[in-house]
Amino acid sequence: MPVMIRLETRVWIIVIVCALFGELRAASPDLQRIELPIYHATSEVNFDIGELIAEGRVQPRSAITIDRQTNKGWLLRTPKSSDEIRWYRNLLNARPDAPDLTIDVGLEGTYDVYAQVRAVNAGGAAQSDATFADLSTMAFQLSLDDESENEIVMAKGFPDFHFDTEILAGHRWNLTGRKIVLRSLGKPVYLHALRFSPAKAKVAGQSRPAKTVKRWLASDHVVIAKDDTKHLAFPGIERLENGELVVVYRESTRHMIQDIGKISLSRSRDRGRTWQPRVTAVDRPGLDDRDPSLLRMPDDRLLLFSMDYSCISKDGGRTWSAPVDTPVFGPHGAVLDEDGHIVYGGLRRVIQTNFTMIGRQQVTLMANSAWRSQDLGRSWIRTGLATYTIYKPGPYDYIWYDEPFMSVIPNRAWIMASRVDMDGFARITRSTDHGKTWGEIKKTKVWGYPQHLLPLRDGRLLMTYGYRRHPFGIRACLSDDHGVTWGLENEIVIRMDGGAPAGTKSRVGDWDLGYPVSIQLPDGRIFTVYYFNKDQSNCYIAGTFWNLPDKQ
Repeated sequence: MPVMIRLETRVWIIVIVCALFGELRAASPDLQRIELPIYHATSEVNFDIGELIAEGRVQPRSAITIDRQTNKGWLLRTPKSSDEIRWYRNLLNARPDAPDLTIDVGLEGTYDVYAQVRAVNAGGAAQSDATFADLSTMAFQLSLDDESENEIVMAKGFPDFHFDTEILAGHRWNLTGRKIVLRSLGKPVYLHALRFSPAKAKVAGQSRPAKTVKRWLASDHVVIAKDDTKHLAFPGIERLENGELVVVYRESTRHMIQDIGKISLSRSRDRGRTWQPRVTAVDRPGLDDRDPSLLRMPDDRLLLFSMDYSCISKDGGRTWSAPVDTPVFGPHGAVLDEDGHIVYGGLRRVIQTNFTMIGRQQVTLMANSAWRSQDLGRSWIRTGLATYTIYKPGPYDYIWYDEPFMSVIPNRAWIMASRVDMDGFARITRSTDHGKTWGEIKKTKVWGYPQHLLPLRDGRLLMTYGYRRHPFGIRACLSDDHGVTWGLENEIVIRMDGGAPAGTKSRVGDWDLGYPVSIQLPDGRIFTVYYFNKDQSNCYIAGTFWNLPDKQ
């Protein structure tokens, strides 16, 4: 469950020390053992939208039609609807002229508000210059009735692939004496439920003390690249043969995919303590270059992977070849297999259309698959299919295995981790035949996304991931059995000071951080790079040095 922000005094002291000094001076990479409060399961409150309507908590009730097609107002679709509008769970849709709805959830205290929705795109196209008005995406506005808070909730699928997800719609909203207003923006609305996670809350008139868990805390942070006029995000890192560290990342003005972005590069010649001013690595005019990653070959050549292409550098990242197409995409790119070949586990958005059948209906597959290249990415051969989602248009419960990363444990297994926005827990699948066949997709107890996997010299496997809930930051955990189980009792809190201070508005959204990737340095330390925001800053690139905890 989410972690409360009301920490014990000694934990706040650690956080304050990290915030004041962690990025300004060289701290110790040693980890500190701390206790963190966690939520009680009873503290979270979930409201199904259909149940709220049935209980009379959504007004005006006259604006809502149930299980009957209408040309105005709001439509609640249920499992009992007729075939043409039936949905697998309660779902609220809106016509463009639908009036505002007021929702009385009856909660007191400060909460994070999550909307459980279906991400759709009813024919819109996300071109690089697309605006909000161009997209037929799922969108609506949530606000408080006194107008003290308001946010636009948007979840964009693909023209041929929709999926269920959960979105942070309101951060630290004080609900005491207030109601929530739901407003149509003239876009499709697909709202299932609202979930409330307390920051400082009383549920059902009771205040419960928090249980605590022990965690490791890192404190040795450095800033790699920061420019308050730019949104810097989604880093990749490699260490060159001469000891230099090279970090690439997207540089743009905002997070959204329709904004134009380029790939920038920062370099350190003193093992990561100081960083040279950023330079442009790749900039394709009119396109959004994002999610770059690096792979160093045994001869010290660098490969840069981005959304749909790769480039090669023979001079440590100072110049790059022309882009060539890649068959899949993953935010952390490719790795080397046991034979020194490049292998890439990634998302291929539509691998079969009008081919696969369920009964007499044609469907589309969205899949994560593994590919191998023996010529530095000029050509690729698919080795196997790791995960897939069947898209059958209509009211079905979908899990989208997104932003995968595949790691190779030599002579053991290929392991693929996937992000699932529906609940935030990492999914793992394994192959023991070099990616040809893959085992069952297993849900882990690790919450955070997207995941990066790093085999360590001592045989353990490291997973790092963004933590986009209280306290916002970066985390990691270790596996002693090659990814079968994960030691959450020894989870490493790399950062827990992300987002804006209480009572202030975040410039970019407290959640806008993460995408960590780690390397192991020659002395055994871990260096984790990620993007971050704090104290109302724009997003920037930072890193943390930390020592591994001892094997248990």
